[in-house]
Amino acid sequence: MKREIYTLELITPCLAGGAEPEKQAEIRAPAIRGQLRWWFRVLGGFASLSPLQVRAQEERIFGSTAGDAGVASPLIVRVRQSVTSKTVKDADQLGAPMNSDRGYLLFPLRSNPRRNENKGRGVFDGTLPNFDLELVWRGNPILWDDIKALATVLGHLGSLGFRSRRAMGALAFRGTPPDLLDALKRFGKSDGVLIRSLPAENPNDAITKLARWIKGWRAHGRTADHPAAQPPQPPHNPGFAYAKADHAAGVEVLSQRCGNHPTHRPALGLPILQFFSSRGQTVKWEHGPGNREEPKGRFASPVLLRPHRDVNAWRALVIFVESRCWDTSRPVYLDGQPRSVSLGLYEAMKKDPKLSDFP
Repeated sequence: MKREIYTLELITPCLAGGAEPEKQAEIRAPAIRGQLRWWFRVLGGFASLSPLQVRAQEERIFGSTAGDAGVASPLIVRVRQSVTSKTVKDADQLGAPMNSDRGYLLFPLRSNPRRNENKGRGVFDGTLPNFDLELVWRGNPILWDDIKALATVLGHLGSLGFRSRRAMGALAFRGTPPDLLDALKRFGKSDGVLIRSLPAENPNDAITKLARWIKGWRAHGRTADHPAAQPPQPPHNPGFAYAKADHAAGVEVLSQRCGNHPTHRPALGLPILQFFSSRGQTVKWEHGPGNREEPKGRFASPVLLRPHRDVNAWRALVIFVESRCWDTSRPVYLDGQPRSVSLGLYEAMKKDPKLSDFP
């Protein structure tokens, strides 16, 4: 039996729901286990277990309940939490007011008194709250270094809770961290993620820079970017043309016209509500038309925003999860009307010259 204890810190606010998510946050072993499993899949399993299929590898590492007899996992995950949480009712309480950069990332936490949407959430928002993660491995000892590599990926790139894909709940090792690049070499598809970065001075600076970066690729219709704006000539946002095309697609649907140009933003996550203030109408972009054959469902963004800290510096990481990109053979549905999806915006984001290679 092998055993390792890691001390991890939450370097950004973590809205991790527990037994009472509206009252307190809680770091739970099942959530950590889910993160480990997700990164295991994204990275194509362990290279040492190839050519075994990832699904078969996953059953060997994490167990299985499929079939008549379940298979117990030889990996035990335990969490010792000593930090306390508080309750917030609105993003303003996390220093994220309306129209701020931080508020852009936390917009789903905005209260709506007219709809009585003010239930609150538990959050860890102290000064580097930490917890101990214990991993116990009862399987083949040859795989122990692989298991530790998976924990290394979690500590560097993982996050927990609500809005974890958008810079919240980011994790970091306390003390000198194990090497991430060495850990990635132990996986079957180390190229399953592309990691780019922006420089940052601290976690708050990282959140701000990540918010401005993603907003620059997604925003459309702001005064500074309007074609009639005063010099310097717009567009100022690199994603303006893509956002404008998606805006036009929504207008076409409202006008009951069928366009044939591809859409771009759905490749960054679904569903999407597109509100047209001039018309007072909304278009909903969904994964499927909602019938039994193609349920609506959700598509999680393959672009992850992560504040990151190591022994040398803070960084704002943009992680492109290549193995979770949209399948362009499938359409997206705007109020039930099918549209093709292009990865043009996603690919352009990857090539943004503002981003540097990591590390």
